[in-house]
Amino acid sequence: MLAVSELRIDPRIEREARALAADGWQVRIIAPDLSRPSFAAEPLDWGPGVSFDLLPPEAAGYAMRVPGLIGDEMYRRAVRFQPFAFHCHDLSTALIGLRAASETGSRWICDFHEWWSENVTWNLAKSVYEPHDAETAAFYRWAERVCLRRADAVITVNRSIASQLEQMVSAERKRVTVIRNVPPLNAPPTRAYPPLKAQFAIPAEHFVVLYQGGTGPTRLLEPVIEALALAARVTLVIRGPSLDMFGADYRRIAEAAGVGERLVLANPVPSCDVVAAARGADAGLWTLPNLSRNFFYALPNKIFEYLASGLPLLVANFPEAKGIVDELGVGLAFDPYDSASIAGQMNRLAEDACFLARCREAVPRALATLDADAEWQRLAALYDGLRGVGATPSASAELVAS
Repeated sequence: MLAVSELRIDPRIEREARALAADGWQVRIIAPDLSRPSFAAEPLDWGPGVSFDLLPPEAAGYAMRVPGLIGDEMYRRAVRFQPFAFHCHDLSTALIGLRAASETGSRWICDFHEWWSENVTWNLAKSVYEPHDAETAAFYRWAERVCLRRADAVITVNRSIASQLEQMVSAERKRVTVIRNVPPLNAPPTRAYPPLKAQFAIPAEHFVVLYQGGTGPTRLLEPVIEALALAARVTLVIRGPSLDMFGADYRRIAEAAGVGERLVLANPVPSCDVVAAARGADAGLWTLPNLSRNFFYALPNKIFEYLASGLPLLVANFPEAKGIVDELGVGLAFDPYDSASIAGQMNRLAEDACFLARCREAVPRALATLDADAEWQRLAALYDGLRGVGATPSASAELVAS
């Protein structure tokens, strides 16, 4: 597998690697060591069959510069091996994988966690994220079409994005496999966690809304914090990386709204701990700004992780997330830009005991339809299909994740 990611907090890569290893594959992950703490300081262990071949952090530099698709150091490391397949996580490694697969005769798998051509670019002058300019978007669309037309398999995270990708190459239609970010319900955490309110000494009568995930300019958490002024029973816990950079701004917003005592900022936990660490909250929250179609069609792993923690959902009213809430009856959707809308939905869960009970009762039924083992087995079945129906990989069969 080839990746440019903080592996320590990237549950999708971990789950895919574990699923393939459980099916008998040997999985080697090639990636810059971007994790904090570093791999050298605190090695990762994803179980038997999964190994790491990490590059220095500087090897990720190419991905930080537009177009960010060509990394010679990763390519040179990849072609040391002749694996069955190069499994490329996101467009940032896809063309590297194509080049390596052409050199070694390996299969080439593209796994789109994000829809790159419909994503955003950081505007340094304005200090904001914006949709890609026309030239950048066109280049990424070209690269995506190369993947869709030439890859042995293409994977993405939900049917909305899969359908849009398939339409990009309608003349040579190729099915995109959907593997959603459904967490394993039985994954053991690294340690025991007390209920969330006990973790942060939050009074039992408070209604605790948990946001667990990335922080910063693309997360649109500011209206959620401001909504606390209109939701007197609610305490918001934000748990995620980069709070050392963005936490002070969140604090200032809360103090200005007069709700500083009801905002809790907490460091992230390992990806295998997020389900256990969330238990005891009253609801799990997901939101994003509608900056791009990639954001609009998002279906993040945290939605499934909240459900696995037994939590009803509060989500931005975008199609995939709202579809989960409405179809499974496990929560409410809100306008992500409107603090009054957010507060209104928080208050309904906090104040309407009968409605909250119905949402909580629906969570186990929802989980029964979201079979994590079956979801990730699709990946193993895809690889078995590439080798031949019913084939079992030999002990020497290897994947290189790039």
